[in-house]
Amino acid sequence: MSTALLISGVLQNLGIAAIAALFYDIVLRRSPNDATRHALIAVVFAAGAVGSMSLPVQVAPGLIFDLRNSFVILAMSFGGWLTLGLTTVAAIAFRLWIGGAGAIAGAIGILVCAGAGLAFAMLFKRERISLPTFGLLGAVSGLSLLSMFVLPYETAIALLSNVGPVMLLMNVLGTMLVGGIVERQRQQYERENTLTREASTDALTRLANRRVFDMRGPNIMDSAMRRGEACTLMLIDIDHFKQINDVHGHDVGDKVLKHLAALVRANVRQSDLVARFGGEEIALVLPMHDANRGFNLGERLRKAVEATPYLHEDGAEIRISVSIGVYANNGEDAAEPFSAAFKRADMALYRAKSAGRNRVEIAIAA
Repeated sequence: MSTALLISGVLQNLGIAAIAALFYDIVLRRSPNDATRHALIAVVFAAGAVGSMSLPVQVAPGLIFDLRNSFVILAMSFGGWLTLGLTTVAAIAFRLWIGGAGAIAGAIGILVCAGAGLAFAMLFKRERISLPTFGLLGAVSGLSLLSMFVLPYETAIALLSNVGPVMLLMNVLGTMLVGGIVERQRQQYERENTLTREASTDALTRLANRRVFDMRGPNIMDSAMRRGEACTLMLIDIDHFKQINDVHGHDVGDKVLKHLAALVRANVRQSDLVARFGGEEIALVLPMHDANRGFNLGERLRKAVEATPYLHEDGAEIRISVSIGVYANNGEDAAEPFSAAFKRADMALYRAKSAGRNRVEIAIAA
């Protein structure tokens, strides 16, 4: 087999790699949740390995070369255990199905690359990977060529002498190309994700910010009203927060706010909107909460805050309490504009503070 034919075949395989990288980017951006994203990434890498073997270069009768090992060795770094497992199993199964004299050697080579990829992912965990590092990884994948020694010794030596160096070079270039494209897409996705998260998250409490509350709050409540479902709006305010800042300092006040945010987030559903509305005030929109359920949640939050003082690093214990205003629409009530609902929750909060603080007051839709 000529070197030109090998290079031509590798270029065809690089087309498969480029398509797989494109689908990887689509999966990152379009998946509705993490579980779906992980599953689809596993499918993309497995399909890339199988697709590469569908366009192999015939090295010798029964012996083929492709870029399957590039997908296998990168699977753990870009998709985790599921991707590594599915890609390895799919590659081995397809190679055995193709058959030929090199089937067993090919399967062993895949296992070698899977192990190398696992070790690599553990070593470079959560780190950005440079192009030269991918080149090194591609060179490591060349260890799979040693699997040829399951063939007769003379055959293995002849093959390695004839095409071994070129196959090693193509493994390096293939891994650099596949890894480089996928890593660039992952970095771009992470940058965009970080910018989106920072634009929608309060820097101190890590809750949603005022902008998100103003955008999503009305949509959540309007959707509930259209479906005839209950929805509650809740405002939580720390009692005597100015005194905490004056006595302990604003840095401690910030930590008290973070402490409150964590308590609130831990006591509501993941699907509930929880936002820092401003200052020491936290606002919540709680679909499927009628007046009774909304009031009970307010009481649970109030008691949790009262029973969980903030413990400062110097050992000081700062006891805090909150006043809570609740607006509830039970679903069968007339729909009110979100702005009106918010004003009623704010008035309920004002009543709670006027009545002595550390209490919950509720306003029910007319």
